[in-house]
This record gives sequence, C-alpha cells and structure tokens, in this order.
Amino acid sequence: MARPVEFTKEVVRKLEEAFLLDCSVEEACFFADISRDTYYKHIKKEPSLSDRFEELRQAPFLKARRTINKAIGENPMIAIDYMRRKRKKEFGDNLDLTSDGQKLSTTPEERAEVNKLFNAKANG
Repeated sequence: MARPVEFTKEVVRKLEEAFLLDCSVEEACFFADISRDTYYKHIKKEPSLSDRFEELRQAPFLKARRTINKAIGENPMIAIDYMRRKRKKEFGDNLDLTSDGQKLSTTPEERAEVNKLFNAKANG
C-alpha cells in the first residue's frame, strides 16, 4: 500500500507527537507513515508548520532543564556539576594555579589530587 501524500490532521498530529520527542524528520515521517518527500513538499508550501515542528523539538530540552534545576536543590553535587558545565572557566577542572603572577606547573596527578580534595570538601 502506498504512503499517503496528503497532510491530513492525523498526519500532522503524529508529526507533532514525534517532534515533541525530538525525533528526526526521518523518524517523524516513519511514525506518521509519510515519505520525506511528502514532508518536505508540504513544509515548503506551509513554512509556519516547519517553525511549529522546530519549536516542538525544544520541549525535551525544556523538560530536562526543569528536571536538572529541581535536582540542583536536592543534591549539591548536581549543582557543582551543573556549574562546571555551564561556567567551565570559573568552575571547571582546569585549575589556574598561580603564584606571584606566575603560572605554576602541575602534573595531571597533582591536579587530580586537588580536584579530589575539592570534591571531598564539597561533599561535606
């Protein structure tokens, strides 16, 4: 049986559902049982639908951010990890050890030991 070539309400609903899960266009088309050609032809005719699908693909990231932010309040290590990832220069593992304006050279083992001590202090 040939795939539908029209964007029915059901096809759009299935595409929206797939994009809410951050599916690729290929995955969404498979789920909606349409070809990629049909998808791209219709999107070209109706660009606002393309914008809508792209917006829906952001939903999982918003949900993940909410989950992370909730967990930050419950677990200090998650807060530290978050800061290390978001503010690498300030909170990252690349320590800038200086003395009298001169950068100190440290071995990877020494840096690991400093990080170990920092983590132990952070865990209380």
